[in-house]
Amino acid sequence: MARQGSMLMSALPFSHVLYDSERGKRCDECFSLRSDELKRCVACKFASYCDKKCQQKAWIDHKKECQHLKLMTPAVPDEAVRLLSRIIYKIRRGVLEAKEWNQFENYPERTIHHVISHRELIKNDPAMKRKVATILYETRRFMANDSPSDDDILEIYGKVIMNAFVICDELNQPMYVGCGMYIGPCIMDHSCYPNAIITFSGITLNVRAGTDIAVNDHKHTFISYAELLAPREERRAQLQPDYYFHCECTQCSNDDIDRMMLSTKCPNAECDAPIIRIGDDFQPCTACTCSNFSAIYESSVDEITRWSAAIYKQLQEWEQNGKEPQAILRECVKYLQRQAGVLHPKWNVHVIRFKDLAARCHFRMKAWTEAARLVLDTLEAKRKYFPPNHPNISLQLYFAGRALMHTGKAKEGFCYLEEASAMISMTHGSDDPLVALQTEDIINNFLLLSFNDCTI
Repeated sequence: MARQGSMLMSALPFSHVLYDSERGKRCDECFSLRSDELKRCVACKFASYCDKKCQQKAWIDHKKECQHLKLMTPAVPDEAVRLLSRIIYKIRRGVLEAKEWNQFENYPERTIHHVISHRELIKNDPAMKRKVATILYETRRFMANDSPSDDDILEIYGKVIMNAFVICDELNQPMYVGCGMYIGPCIMDHSCYPNAIITFSGITLNVRAGTDIAVNDHKHTFISYAELLAPREERRAQLQPDYYFHCECTQCSNDDIDRMMLSTKCPNAECDAPIIRIGDDFQPCTACTCSNFSAIYESSVDEITRWSAAIYKQLQEWEQNGKEPQAILRECVKYLQRQAGVLHPKWNVHVIRFKDLAARCHFRMKAWTEAARLVLDTLEAKRKYFPPNHPNISLQLYFAGRALMHTGKAKEGFCYLEEASAMISMTHGSDDPLVALQTEDIINNFLLLSFNDCTI
């Protein structure tokens, strides 16, 4: 058995690249946020490093890339092509493994050659035709005479899109800073209600048990490949084209959860209960028995649900690309107003996601009262939709505690920070920087409480 909180696996990437949006802010090797101290590679003037140690460590992977970058600047290819080329050169050097550790029983030998590519499925997928053509063209253009055959490129590309991980920095915004190929962790299967949790310490990927796992092997350990705060149809729409499977996990089989995620506001203005829909039929309200669902009500639900996911994705991209929080917040407020009175304000995931994004904007703007209100608005729903101890819940608790502390509600903030600290210590490990930040906030709250008690 793997106990809750135990480390199951820790791995360095086989290969990794920094997102272009983070270039000039972070080290290309360790991804440290050190914009004032970075030193550019004198040859290509593209990659930057925090010190000589990182530059020397990166050189074996950057050497060939550097030559191509010098010839192509400023028309540098995107992250996917650069990651592909790094993996190709690494395999040519005879490097097939990455440094990693795990405590799984019956764990098989793993090299880059064991990573599944689904090359034939990708090659014959009409929806992938244009993307594949672009990748082949850009890779040949970048690697020039070093470029392998189209089949070899497609084999590596399949491994990347099926198995690469987005590397996160939970301490800063934007959270997504790069991507990497991790040979060991990609052996684990997906669940929309995972029992294992992935966190990052720099570029090191750590996997911990989110709950007790009865059988300690990789076949009984599940991580998530998809956005969990999304209705079943949206999750499956993400998984099918990207990973070529139709998810039938416990969460996808739970009709009650999915209906609650898409719940709407009761037409009775005096009632706060959610309305659920089974098929095309709205069910009578369980609180007030209202069943007056007009054609306008039904069409409004369909229309707002339809555009909510697309608009949210666009605003996420704005955030990732560094757009000012005031502009994002204006859009969030506008669309939350359009959702009001139609989608349920507490349980509908489309509303929750806009509130989450608005809360992050308020945090960046140090508008603590509004940030606290929005974070607390969505906390109960997240406890329902996410697995126990999921980082999304622990970070929600942490942000609630911080925001409340800044609004002068130290005692209430202290309670949230304590719960967050216990959860983050379990999911991230006691030596994670986020735990140290938690401890500092708890101490500050404790001192503030002590001061208030003394002055009453």
